[in-house]
Amino acid sequence: MTMNYSVAELTQRAVEGIFDKAQLVDLLPSESRSTFLAACDDVEREFTRACTAEGDFCLASGCALEGEVCLNALLSAGPAYRMACGRIWVRCFHLTT
Repeated sequence: MTMNYSVAELTQRAVEGIFDKAQLVDLLPSESRSTFLAACDDVEREFTRACTAEGDFCLASGCALEGEVCLNALLSAGPAYRMACGRIWVRCFHLTT
């Protein structure tokens, strides 16, 4: 992915949740990607746990993905999920620059 942003603009847009996880990972050097993805996985599980705790299940019988990541929970979180990954990306990005 090619972007014509300064570091400050890129960082700001990441924190604002403008970029998705796939876009952000492409902007990191390969040695930082696994750290970023693992941290985003933790965020995804947290959003799934929060969704389950609210009782907002996709299925009438309850959450089918207990202990896993639920796409519906991430879609419901929307910008908050992208912003959380953006904040992680900023830390990973600044460790490599």
